[in-house]
Amino acid sequence: MLRLAVPLMAGIAVASFCDVAADGWALLFWAFLLLMVAGLFVERLRLLFGVGALSAMFFMGGVVQQKDAATMAPQWDETKGNYSAVFLETPRMGDKSVKALVMLTREDGDTLASRSSGVAYLYFANCVAAENFRIGGRVVFTGKVRNPENNGNPAEFDNKRYLYNKGVTGTAYLPVGGWNEAGEAPMTLRMRALALREKVVRLYAHMGFDEDVPPVLSALTIGDKSELSREVKETFSSVGAGHILALSGLHLGIFYMILSVLLPVWRSRRLYVVLREAAIVAVIWLFAFVAGLSPSIVRAATLFTLFSVGRCIRRDSYSVNALSFAAIAILIVSPRSLFDVGFQLSFASVFSILILYRPVRALLGGDTYGAVYSYFADIVAISLVAQVGTLPFLCYYFGAFPTYFLLTNIVVVPLAFVIMALAVLLWATFAIPFLGDSVAWVLNGAVSLMNGAVGFIDGLPFSSLLLPYVDAVAACGVALFILFVICVIRGRCRALFALLAVVALFAAFFRMWYLHNDSSGDYILIYNSSKCPAVQLVVSRDCSYMLSTKEQRFAELEYVTEPYLRRESFATPVWVHGDYADSLLVVTEGLIKFRGRSMQLLQDGNWDEIAEPQQVDILYLCKGFKGRMESVLEKFPAGQVVMDAGLHYMSRQRVARECQALGQSCIDISQTGALFFYCDEDSMPPHFCRK
Repeated sequence: MLRLAVPLMAGIAVASFCDVAADGWALLFWAFLLLMVAGLFVERLRLLFGVGALSAMFFMGGVVQQKDAATMAPQWDETKGNYSAVFLETPRMGDKSVKALVMLTREDGDTLASRSSGVAYLYFANCVAAENFRIGGRVVFTGKVRNPENNGNPAEFDNKRYLYNKGVTGTAYLPVGGWNEAGEAPMTLRMRALALREKVVRLYAHMGFDEDVPPVLSALTIGDKSELSREVKETFSSVGAGHILALSGLHLGIFYMILSVLLPVWRSRRLYVVLREAAIVAVIWLFAFVAGLSPSIVRAATLFTLFSVGRCIRRDSYSVNALSFAAIAILIVSPRSLFDVGFQLSFASVFSILILYRPVRALLGGDTYGAVYSYFADIVAISLVAQVGTLPFLCYYFGAFPTYFLLTNIVVVPLAFVIMALAVLLWATFAIPFLGDSVAWVLNGAVSLMNGAVGFIDGLPFSSLLLPYVDAVAACGVALFILFVICVIRGRCRALFALLAVVALFAAFFRMWYLHNDSSGDYILIYNSSKCPAVQLVVSRDCSYMLSTKEQRFAELEYVTEPYLRRESFATPVWVHGDYADSLLVVTEGLIKFRGRSMQLLQDGNWDEIAEPQQVDILYLCKGFKGRMESVLEKFPAGQVVMDAGLHYMSRQRVARECQALGQSCIDISQTGALFFYCDEDSMPPHFCRK
């Protein structure tokens, strides 16, 4: 099955980057399927069976990927129209708005050339009515639905891909009074599951837990992370315990272990085994229903269902074959799962455990030193091999390595086992006054102990090591190295695979070295930030400046700039606000002189008070700018006019019209994304980050 799963994944990956239609992939699929059949029935063509099977799986990957992409391809036309929205999840309160996942349908207009329905996020202006919506509620409104787009900043989180993987097609903002309630809609199975999960969340909120317990408990037991603070997520992630908060295979594995202990195999009769496994599968899917039937929990439940089927037919259910079959089944139904971080981490870790657990546990001594040592050896072995399997993904997605991951897992995995069991017991006993309160008290202590342990480990020196930037090519090199090492350990073509492992590791390190040492000379980077201007003036990785209109850095601006600073390993830039001067940079009344180039920043209407006209390379118009472009360009003749994302929408439109009338080049950074200007280029043309 692994030999079939790998070409299927490759076909999905290749199809996602090329424009060949699904019909073309389907034609090749049927051609190679016939080739496989010929190899099956003709003795002289036996070799064609393997070639045809692998190729057919590759082209099947292309077919399912292109069909899935076709369902997501239609775009909202972004014109004002009448829409109805049904809440698929309970709306969540944010700092400035209420966020809700809805099924959106356009009720008017010609939708033949654009999308007429799809899953979307609605953002309601904070008000009491918006906070009281529940799953299945329906609203109607008149407005615009925007298609997902990234901000176009370097190294930013790919929100567009993230929303695509979740099946989200658009977003819309509704002001106070911009919508009306329209009754209730029929409940789907998943909506009922989410409604049940919401009841569990409310149960946790009313059990008298400590303040920091319910968010962690909700994330760990039912997968609801909406109330988790950013600090808690970062703390768990930095010590290697992020998987505890992501409801997936680990949590269902705990359930599977508990049920296996409660229902031991004490008879060898096939009927008993089938009934036992059917009961376990039923309980697992019941738990998945309580947890809201999220994609990650459905994937895990599917995997354990296949394990149980394997045991019923007396096959090795805990094998790479079973895992590969589960991957094939999931990817054929939902090919975009291949690009989901949870899917990648889950299957990489389970694959690594299935292959490496026994050799590593034998190396640690196994059952030689008694039951207690054996228990901790199990945890260490599983944690170690899972970390090895997920290392390429940790490098690529997170850029950090948890130093004390073994210590973390020795503490949190047993606690997670206890917390899951206590949570289920609480669900069953909460209505019994004394018993329910007693279980809640113990559960509160267990979660508090976990939070305290994670906080303690995070406070240890060097608890998390920042890794050099790793792109997709280097990450693939690391993954191939690990795969080749696994083949060597398993005794498959050791000499050849050892050589390939060395080559893959060398290629990965060379790629990382190249990315880290690639220097583009002095340049000016203007970020796409709607909160305030953010301009980075770069001399080298050890010397750069961050120019802004704010007096000091703040969290929202760091969210925009920090990914690029971390990826490129920049030293902390010098924060520049107002007038400034040193040997490399001079800022006077918004006029920036850097490495022989000049940029004028205008953020109000006082620019007319500057006495002398000034020729500049870049004229940067920011929030608060006032004035007609004809007069402004007389005062500041510019090679390039750039409008900041914080400039009002109507002002940006007016400036664009006036620049077009004057024949002046003008860039709206809110539309184009971040811009690079290289100081050594004669006319300083803009280079765009967004592809």
